[in-house]
Amino acid sequence: MKEIVVCMFFFILLSCQKQPERTVLYNEKKSLVLEQKEQQDSIQYFPNALTYQYEIDDLKEELWFYVNEETQQILYVPNDDMIQAIISYPNGDYEIYGTDENGLKTVLKENISAVAVDEVYDNLLKPLAITKTIDQSNIQQKDIICRGYQFDYLKMQGSELLFATTQIPINSYQIYGFSRLNGDARITIGLDYINIFSKLDVITNIERSNF
Repeated sequence: MKEIVVCMFFFILLSCQKQPERTVLYNEKKSLVLEQKEQQDSIQYFPNALTYQYEIDDLKEELWFYVNEETQQILYVPNDDMIQAIISYPNGDYEIYGTDENGLKTVLKENISAVAVDEVYDNLLKPLAITKTIDQSNIQQKDIICRGYQFDYLKMQGSELLFATTQIPINSYQIYGFSRLNGDARITIGLDYINIFSKLDVITNIERSNF
């Protein structure tokens, strides 16, 4: 059984020039600053980081999301030579900052409509009488309490033991939407729980029996 675990931290300075936009339509305390250039420089600040730790083929990895709770924007920086950064917006837009085959800077946009519309629950979760606690004493923050759920697969054998919390004030569908992006912009692990959890529930632990 493999487990994915989330850690909270409260990082680096990333510079990105905003180029003419092309649209693709589809139905610790650390901080990160993203610089954009239109007619004048503007700064986007991401003061918090949400980190998922996971293991694939005995190789331990981390997935970092940088969060601005005030603007509800979430930044993801893929490990990809062609993509500098991806920003998620609460309206379901994802701006993908990259470089084309000629070395020119580009900005692509995808829209994941489920991020912004009302939830339509699939009623696939079974609440469990178990919890997990994420200790945040190292950053002088309150512990995060996570409630347990069982998620049985519909089209294959197996299930997941999931834990989620409502203590992280972001739209969790923005995180899950990174699993629906196209090509190399899609995150490397499956985190698509749109319409399984509510937008207030942020996944913190995943134990998958079919791994």
